[in-house]
Amino acid sequence: MKDNKFYWAAIVVVVTIGILLFVNRTGMPLEDAPVIPAGKKPPPVAVSEPSVAMVSPGSAVQKKPVQVAASGVADTSSEYTLSERLSEMQKRRPEQQFDSALVAAAVQRPSAWAPAEEIPEDLPLQPEEFTDGRQFIELDSLKIETLMPGDDVKIAIEETGQEYTVSVDRVEKHDYNSISWYGSIQGADGNTYSVSFTRGEKLTVGGLDTPEGHYVLQAHGNKGWIASSGLLFKIDPNVEDAIYPHEVEQDLTHAH
Repeated sequence: MKDNKFYWAAIVVVVTIGILLFVNRTGMPLEDAPVIPAGKKPPPVAVSEPSVAMVSPGSAVQKKPVQVAASGVADTSSEYTLSERLSEMQKRRPEQQFDSALVAAAVQRPSAWAPAEEIPEDLPLQPEEFTDGRQFIELDSLKIETLMPGDDVKIAIEETGQEYTVSVDRVEKHDYNSISWYGSIQGADGNTYSVSFTRGEKLTVGGLDTPEGHYVLQAHGNKGWIASSGLLFKIDPNVEDAIYPHEVEQDLTHAH
């Protein structure tokens, strides 16, 4: 008998809940909420919560990567996308085709050159100039080509023992199939030092003002050298360096 009572009580509860759900869905008014006797806890109410993506232990929330730019390094590149960078490069060099994968890799590289593993003996230098103390380098010519205003690129000069960061300010295309990149180094002394690279089809020349002095760069293809102005323009104390106007006029006359 006791089991029958529990059976019918359960049936009543189920039917009541069903009626309440039906009424709630159809918008009909509900009866007043039942009064809970003192001393009793209200029944638990199921509350839906917004779904949250589960993150495994040790993992981090992935952020949108910084443009690996002008912008890439985060790297030393600026905000240019790879597509925009390729488009600008193609405008500057319409006769060349740039591989997007190679350009993307060059953008990631922070430096404009690396020390040469061996002295490139095929450079157009006098025999004594191979041993006069100039720094031989492997120029990253594609890295230079990728540079856009706003980019940073690192340059190392062995003589000073320093690595400098050049901020590219502007790029200029010349009529004679050459391109110049102009930038600056912000010195620890608070001064700004000018830097420029000019590239033709194969030859690259550069002038680098640094807090430690002026340096000259020259490269044929990817093989080149860097030397200080003091090394390149030595003054022979036995040679008179005075300039006489009549000698200049004679030189100009012979030139014409």
